[in-house]
Parts: sequence; C-alpha cells; structure tokens
Amino acid sequence: MSRAPHFSRRRFLQITGAALPASVLAAPASGKLKSHKYEELRPEEFYAELERTPIAYWGCGAMEEHGLQNPLGVDPLTAYEICLRAVKISGGIVFPLVPFAPAYMPPCLTRRELREKSKELFLPSLWTSGELCKQLYIELLESLADIGFKSCIAFSGHAPADVLLQQIDKELGGKVGAMRFWGGGTVSILRDHLKDLAKQYPLGMGHGMMWETSFMMALNPECVDLPRAKRVKDYPRPSQLSKQPDKNLDDISNANTELGNREFNLAAERAAKIAREMLQ
Repeated sequence: MSRAPHFSRRRFLQITGAALPASVLAAPASGKLKSHKYEELRPEEFYAELERTPIAYWGCGAMEEHGLQNPLGVDPLTAYEICLRAVKISGGIVFPLVPFAPAYMPPCLTRRELREKSKELFLPSLWTSGELCKQLYIELLESLADIGFKSCIAFSGHAPADVLLQQIDKELGGKVGAMRFWGGGTVSILRDHLKDLAKQYPLGMGHGMMWETSFMMALNPECVDLPRAKRVKDYPRPSQLSKQPDKNLDDISNANTELGNREFNLAAERAAKIAREMLQ
C-alpha cells in the first residue's frame, strides 16, 4: 500500500501559495522586515514595505578631502548613516548612497570648468558638474515617485550638495508627481541646534574639523587617525585644511564617538519626523 506523501509547511505553502492573499505571500516569515536597504530587499518584500510605509530616503555626497585624519567618504557616509537611522524610526526604504556631488556652491562648476581646472579641486576629491548632479538628483526623485513613494528625504552630508538639494526643493515646490520631498543635509536639518553647538565648540564646526570628524568616529573609529590632523601643515599636496589656524587643528583631537552619535541620532529623528509629516 502506498503511503501519502509528507509535506513540510514550507512545501505546502509553495504548492498552495497561488490561493493565498498577496499580503501573506509578501510578508517575511518572521513578520518583520529583515532590512530596509533597497538593494537587499526581494521584490515582494519591497512592495510590502512600500504599501506599509511609502517613504524613501537617499543620501549623497562627493568623495572629498577632509584633512589627513579622515576618509574621503565623509559626506556620503554621513548622509547614508543618517538615512539608515531615520528609516528605523519611520519605516520605509533607503536607496543606496549616491557618491556624486558638485564642486563649489551653486552656481556649481560646470563640466567645462571642471576640465579646465579653473578652481582648486583638492584631489583626490572627485566631483561631477553642477548640471549633471542636478539632473541626476531630479531624475532619481522622479523615478522614486513613479514607483509609488509618497514621501522622500533627499539628504547630503554637507555642502555643496545640500545647497543644491535645497535649491531643487524650492524650484519644484517640494513635490514630484504625487510624492512630496525634502532636500537638504546635516547643516540645514540641524541649523538651530548648530548655533548653540557652535557656542560650545567654537573651533570645531568648519570643514573637516572636530564636528565632522566626530561623525566618522561614531561611524567607524578605525577610519580616523586623529594625530594626523596637524600634519596637514607639512603635507606636500593641496588640502582644504592647510590654512586652518593651529588651534583649530589642535581642536580636532577632541572629536569623539559620543558627540558623533548624538548628532547622528538628532538628525535622524528630525529626518524621520519630516518624512512622516509629509505622508499626512
């Protein structure tokens, strides 16, 4: 006599899944999304989260020299980490970091000006033209709106990309199709807080100084070598920090993980709040 085949629960669901509601098929086995990173989600997981919380985050910034003590990815890595922390608060999906930004404040350098090297570019910083970045940022926003996101935080670690994003936000009225968006960065989202922080740390708020270095300390202290900060005075290549007063360079040694985490968390809380409010 033949025996009835034994089916595991997994096999039973595979065979009968066509009869189950789409929401059941889309839900992860644990009932909790394993990741909020766009690139790590399977299609059904992506659409399930999009339906639950149609919020998109994306961070951008250039590979830019931030002194001898810091890695080149300070701006994009800072923006991306804030997005990752914000999505844990609000839900939603984080697009991979966009490692491109324009050189100099708007009007940013054009492609021709970049090739002509009309201004100091502080290599190995890597820039793309203002017109290309603006088009790229806008098309990314348009594509996210086409997918069905209703709220988007477009975030840069620092100038000049944050200024360009604010400009795009203003020009488009903070909306692309049915999706509302906020464009800016660490400075714009923490503007009121930074006024008070500057009183506490008057030497630490410039480019590559103690404040930005603290972000990297919180993210990965192994990427930071604080004693190298002052060596920039003897560095044979151009650096944006070489003209800083010695007292400002000395102050970089006060960079710390605790400050970096506080700043990360405050920026993430504010970003998540804005993202949720735009859904309403």
